[in-house]
Amino acid sequence: MAIGNQAEFFLNFQKFSDMKLRARETSGDAAAEVARQFEGLFVQQMLAAMRSAANIDANQHSSYMDFYQEMYDKQLAQTIAGQDRLGVARLILQQIPAAESADVPAAAVDVKIEIHPQRSAMVTVSGPSDESPQAVLGAPNSAPGETAPSGNVVLGKVVDDDFAEVAQIERANSRWQQPHNFVADIWPEAQSAAGSLGISAELLIAQSALETGWGKHTMKLDDGRSSNNLFGIKAGPDWSGAALSRASLEYRDGLLQNQVSRFRVYDSPADSLSDYVDFIRSNPRYQQALAHAGDDRAYIRAIQQAGYATDPAYADKIIGILEGELLQQTLAGINSGVSSYG
Repeated sequence: MAIGNQAEFFLNFQKFSDMKLRARETSGDAAAEVARQFEGLFVQQMLAAMRSAANIDANQHSSYMDFYQEMYDKQLAQTIAGQDRLGVARLILQQIPAAESADVPAAAVDVKIEIHPQRSAMVTVSGPSDESPQAVLGAPNSAPGETAPSGNVVLGKVVDDDFAEVAQIERANSRWQQPHNFVADIWPEAQSAAGSLGISAELLIAQSALETGWGKHTMKLDDGRSSNNLFGIKAGPDWSGAALSRASLEYRDGLLQNQVSRFRVYDSPADSLSDYVDFIRSNPRYQQALAHAGDDRAYIRAIQQAGYATDPAYADKIIGILEGELLQQTLAGINSGVSSYG
């Protein structure tokens, strides 16, 4: 396949900005590109709906699999949309005056895509006229004349509304692909939290780096947003906040095993750090660790011994990150105000 025919990488946010600019200039090319992007989002939501309806063996499921499966689905959706085989983009273009005339900007057209697992998928397009054409695609379980119910996603205002929200989620997730950004984003709150526990902020950074793969593998909600759980804290019976279920690797009787657990969900990384402090200080079994204030290595070893993690090498791994070159270089760049990661 020629390079010119290949689908754009799904994290190419500059392309989204260019589309927005062209749409404001009432470009027909922009209308066509926006229609293709919406077809890609449509396919992505169908894939997500199918996966959520499938029975997946928990032993085959993990946060790492979720991360790469999500990336694969997004790229696959863009590739399928670029082949113009489903006809969704053409349906949208038929209802966009900007595709044929510059009288009405493409951003004035309202598009809705509704998807319901195992039932139907509906695209609704409306423009300046009173007409609101609908197309129902593949509804195997729908009764005659039945339309799709409100589904998992409603996409409106071709350029500026929910499409921008999706792009914002992708942008937030991609930011932590660089360790420097991850550390820089949580460093101020880590300093405050560390002061409350009598340990160094560097140790908290090292522990969260181990738990999340330097921010790259934070557990995600179904809509792609991060759970902001930086320390892998589980949601026990006393947790009243939001939670999600994920498979995790745990050591039992010296053997590594898969198990599905519920984990806490936070509104922000700052909330995660604050809750970590409360979790440690309020739990009697960690009082011995708090007695080691001022000694990072003794603290993290006491945390492990108290049962914070089942990995017998948990403390050693964190100490390795704490003393490692990557953390030292990253912190040096942050303190100097210079990023070596671009």
